[in-house]
Amino acid sequence: MLDKYRKIQIDFTEFDSLYIPLDVPVILEIDWRGVSYEFLIKLKSGEKNMLVLGSGGGANMEMPNGPPYFQRHSWMGDFKDSVIYYNDPTLYLGELPLGWGQGTAERFYLEEIALILLKLFKKLQYEAKDVVFYGSSGGGFMSMILAGYIRGSKALVNNPQTCLTRWLKTPVQSVFNLSYQGLTNEEIVNRFGNRINVVQFFKSRKYVPEIYYLQNGACEFDVTNHLIPFLDELQHMDEKYEVKNVKIDLYYNKKMGHAALGKPETVLYTQKIRKN
Repeated sequence: MLDKYRKIQIDFTEFDSLYIPLDVPVILEIDWRGVSYEFLIKLKSGEKNMLVLGSGGGANMEMPNGPPYFQRHSWMGDFKDSVIYYNDPTLYLGELPLGWGQGTAERFYLEEIALILLKLFKKLQYEAKDVVFYGSSGGGFMSMILAGYIRGSKALVNNPQTCLTRWLKTPVQSVFNLSYQGLTNEEIVNRFGNRINVVQFFKSRKYVPEIYYLQNGACEFDVTNHLIPFLDELQHMDEKYEVKNVKIDLYYNKKMGHAALGKPETVLYTQKIRKN
């Protein structure tokens, strides 16, 4: 399906010459020192709001020929906002359904995605205050970190991971083995804690972005291992840090478990966060 979209390929140094047409989806591929950063973009005429979407663990089932993965890309016409979907280049390091933007020991891919997005927003004339990062599960994890990098933006997250060492061991270990080769888990936690724990990342930035956190209360694993520790750790933020509002919205659906809300509910929440 991605084959039908126009593709634009540039080097990171060529932003000045970049032109993205309005009202049609395009795939932008940016080469930055040997790493390919891919984005699916649809800019809407006269729309000042931007929604940036990251993929969770189910993206490989939605797009079996990926990566790149642009989870929920079929929804782009349902959002009022202009949209940017980003792919995580960590997925090219090996057979991974999800990479949490970890990159390599030398390069934190989420940080580089944030820097590219900042350049894109400036080029396309979108202000950070009008940007919302959305994602569920691992996409929610990445959304909170990206919002932490881009001050003034917001994060809308659904059943996110807030610390990778509290998630399922096998997929996390697969990423650790590829991203941090030769390091023990203890060494990874000690050296890269601000990459794998959202609150530790916020502390490193001395900043907590505005977050709208949607959680299925019926998913006990998420509540126990991610939501509650996240809230507890936020209580110990330094008073000198800039901490924006964090709103928790609980719903209860036993059948859905960790799965994210569907399209109608998600679209509604993207509109609700704008009003709030």
